[in-house]
Amino acid sequence: MLNRMPTTATPATPTNTPAFTHRRVVSKPGWRRPLVSVLGSIRRHWLIALCTLAIFLVCGGYALWKKVKPIYEAHSVVYISPKFSKILASDSQVEVPYDSYVQDQIQTATSSNIIADAIAKLPYSIRHRTGPALPYEIQELKKSLEVNRMGTSNQMSIALRGPSPAGLADIVNTLTDSYVQKAKSEEFYGLDDKLNNLNHEKDLLQKQIDQSMAEQATLMQQLGTATASTPESTGTNSYESTLQKLRDQLANARTQREAAEAELDSLTDRGHNGPGVLNSADGNAIGADSDSSRVRNALNSRRATLLDEMSGLRPDHPIYRQDKQELASIEQMLNNEKQKSGTRVQDKLRQDIARARNLEQQLTQELNSKTHSATSPAPKYQRAMELGPEIGSLQKRYDTINDRIRDLELEGNSPGSIHMSTKALEPLGPEENGLILYSALLFLLSLVGAIGAAVVIDLLDNRIYTPSDVERVVGFHPLGVLLNDDEFHQDITGEYYLRLAAGIDHAVRSSGARTFLFTSPAHGSGTSTVVRKLSDKLHDLDLRTRIIVATPAEDNGSHSSNSSPRPEFVLKHKDDQNKPASLAPLAMPRTRKSQDAQAPNPMARTVHHAGDQYDVVLIDASPLPISANTEYLARVADAIVLVVKSSSTTRQELDRAARLLDRLEVAGVAVVLNKVSLERADNALKMELTRYKQSFRHP
Repeated sequence: MLNRMPTTATPATPTNTPAFTHRRVVSKPGWRRPLVSVLGSIRRHWLIALCTLAIFLVCGGYALWKKVKPIYEAHSVVYISPKFSKILASDSQVEVPYDSYVQDQIQTATSSNIIADAIAKLPYSIRHRTGPALPYEIQELKKSLEVNRMGTSNQMSIALRGPSPAGLADIVNTLTDSYVQKAKSEEFYGLDDKLNNLNHEKDLLQKQIDQSMAEQATLMQQLGTATASTPESTGTNSYESTLQKLRDQLANARTQREAAEAELDSLTDRGHNGPGVLNSADGNAIGADSDSSRVRNALNSRRATLLDEMSGLRPDHPIYRQDKQELASIEQMLNNEKQKSGTRVQDKLRQDIARARNLEQQLTQELNSKTHSATSPAPKYQRAMELGPEIGSLQKRYDTINDRIRDLELEGNSPGSIHMSTKALEPLGPEENGLILYSALLFLLSLVGAIGAAVVIDLLDNRIYTPSDVERVVGFHPLGVLLNDDEFHQDITGEYYLRLAAGIDHAVRSSGARTFLFTSPAHGSGTSTVVRKLSDKLHDLDLRTRIIVATPAEDNGSHSSNSSPRPEFVLKHKDDQNKPASLAPLAMPRTRKSQDAQAPNPMARTVHHAGDQYDVVLIDASPLPISANTEYLARVADAIVLVVKSSSTTRQELDRAARLLDRLEVAGVAVVLNKVSLERADNALKMELTRYKQSFRHP
């Protein structure tokens, strides 16, 4: 592109006017966006920033008005046990990863079927209708629900928010109850079916037990017994027990008879065995007879008394004889008593034998009768004994099923691993809405948005406003900065034209340049005005100045011949617009090169001729990108001045013109920034303008 100004110029401030730089082909400088000036952007686009601020405040205020309405919240707490503990067993029925299980429960609590069930249970005073839940009711409640785990605890919160506190707690509690019941039914999955099957089996067993017991009772009634003993319990049946008892009684009766007969035989066997046996038998019989025993005791006592009396008497003593007679009588009486006692014993033994025989005969008959009776009902009794174990087995199965039903009912009525820990209460007041904080945040965001809108507009604006913008595009500072005549006093604008004229004078004196081509990157840059006012200032500097306006020939009615490929180019002097400048070749100044003196083109000879006659020749040409004639004059002139209009010319237009000049290999180039306004001026220029105003107010 184009190099910066020589070191003899100081491009930092417009007061130091740089000389023209000679063209040297260099790489394009990296284009950089200007630094953002927030205050400048707001000052330039205050209306847009204000409108943006108002829009943000209105929209945010409306959203805030919707947001900060009184919100009431009711929530319940549900405890979720890490294990499904059972009541009747110490082990756990199910063990799952707890975190994933809690997430599943959160999804379950917000499922549509639980919400629909809870809505259907709500009273009319809360729901204002009855019947199944409608789809829109399910969706509205689902959106308002907030189900979250409380930190890392085993508890889950079910919350509901609304604009009114009425009914919030009832809805949350009803929903929580529905969820807990659902979770409990899932935990004891198939409990109702199990209970139904067990109860059905229990009823069947009860019927079988009743039928067996009825059959057993009928058999016992037919058999004439109260119960039927089982072999396992007693070893014999009732008939066998009765027969055994009869056999035992018969044996006892036979034993008693045989003992009585043996005793009687021993008493009647005196003739064979001698009187000792009888006396012995009589003594035993007498000892067994109580009446005889008393008589004998009295007689023996009297006998002993008489013997005592007779012991001291002589045989011839009368008392001795009397006592002796009495002793004889007592002996006779004792013998008689013995005989009577023996007779009574024999009679008793005979009676015992007869009674034992009769009893033995009766028992024998009864045994025969019972034996005959026991053989006829044997099948019934056998069936009765078989019914006993069957009834026992059925009773055991019945007791087992009954215990299982009781266990399942206890498990089903237990709280389960998921239960409501805290019920929802009616909210006493609305939640804190943070109106002040939200309002401050809204104002801050709106202010940032408004400032950002102004800054973004500046960043997206590619027009040139300041000398720094020019330098970022072409790589060097403008030769001159001209103010907008509509905003500033004529004396102030004249000062800046004078600076530009001083820069031209410096270029004339230092480099020997005479002809200066003024053009622009686009239409409307004010090139003619700049040339005219600059010429006046150069006259004030005692420089002979000539203005040449380069226009196509057809603009003045001079049309080219049919053979000419384009309109004839005409150079007009400023002071004689109707007479074209002479195209005759003129002698070139000493500074011209020999090839320029021999230039065959009349246009080049005319420009060189004007440069020899005047100190400064100012050529007012059309915009460079749209005029081929301007391109030709750019090669002929000593220097090119691009007039850039502030707030109108874009960076792309200036960059295109600079590239074109670089391709044309012009001798030198400079840039003039025209129509600079106070609003878009940089800080240095604003400070200078402030000093100028103060100096003009206080001369």
